[in-house]
Amino acid sequence: MKNLSILAMLLFCIATLTFAQEKTTVGILSFTHAAGAANAQDVGTIHEAVTNAFVKTKRFNIVDRTKLDAIKKEKELQKSDDFIDGDVIEQGKSAGATFLVSGHVISAEAQKMESSEGGVTYKAKLVVSLKVIDVSTGQIITSETIEPKAGSTIGGMVGMGASSPSIAVAKSIKKIEDKIDDFVNRNFPISFSIVEIQEKDSKGVAKTLLLGGGSGFGLKKGDRLKVVILSEVEVNGKKMIRKKEIGEIKITKIEDENFSICSVNNGGDIIATNFDAKAKLQVITK
Repeated sequence: MKNLSILAMLLFCIATLTFAQEKTTVGILSFTHAAGAANAQDVGTIHEAVTNAFVKTKRFNIVDRTKLDAIKKEKELQKSDDFIDGDVIEQGKSAGATFLVSGHVISAEAQKMESSEGGVTYKAKLVVSLKVIDVSTGQIITSETIEPKAGSTIGGMVGMGASSPSIAVAKSIKKIEDKIDDFVNRNFPISFSIVEIQEKDSKGVAKTLLLGGGSGFGLKKGDRLKVVILSEVEVNGKKMIRKKEIGEIKITKIEDENFSICSVNNGGDIIATNFDAKAKLQVITK
């Protein structure tokens, strides 16, 4: 009986490992800034905001900052538009990173504003460039410039008047946090497996399913995810994986770190057919 219990536990652990997703390891390089366009303290605050955007998703392992101290700064990354200096890549690999994120603060300046009544306030202009580098290839896979939302700018300056330059910059950093979150979610979507279809209607349409992902990856009740089918296509002699969306699901219950129950919002017939046919399906964060 004891041996059977041990065997059951081992089988459970194997099943859990099969469906649980591995977290992506990301190294966030020290940010640089244009000469005279920002101070070190503000650049550090922006770096922290980007790091927090990755941490709070619970989907990443962040490389210890001390392991990245030896990696070259952004000016070294400018040697090529397509490939990063080899030393940087090797150091990223040695630090255990799958991807490196570099940041360059183009502007984090506060401007003095005087009212007709003689009052003085400050507004700040913030522009940050972010890049994601694939350590396995050395390629920059995405590059994006982030600024506060258009609705929050007045003549290129952001926020209501602040009483000091530092407060003005702090306000502008706060205003780009949502855009940083969007940057992370767009460029690092995470995929999960459908473990089983738990309920079908009388026509065989999938109604609820068990997802191999839970709270350990930041998923929560109410999240909407897309279901895609993977197929291999050849383009100009190169084999590529195509991801075609076939449905949407919604998390109705988080069971634990590794599993969730989902309702099928649309595409239940196609999902059921392809799951039963053992097609390659993935569930991806939106």
